[in-house]
Amino acid sequence: MILNLNDPASILAWWQVLPQRHGSQLLAMARLRPQFAPAIQAALRRIRADAGLNSLFERGLTAAALAPLRPAGHWQTAADEDLAEPVH
Repeated sequence: MILNLNDPASILAWWQVLPQRHGSQLLAMARLRPQFAPAIQAALRRIRADAGLNSLFERGLTAAALAPLRPAGHWQTAADEDLAEPVH
């Protein structure tokens, strides 16, 4: 996937691929790369306007905030736990 940070539709499509990670990344990019902030803000307005997307966005931000609290070797999904071994 090619992400065009000047296109809100491209940003929205990218966010939907992995919302649990990309939400916090979008907020950081808007802050760290002000030249892309208007398009990122437009994409975020689209997310906020849709109840389903907004709920997904909020859950992603909560997961990102809790990520540093997880112990090393903790997997994010049950499927990953079944398939992967912790890195030592």
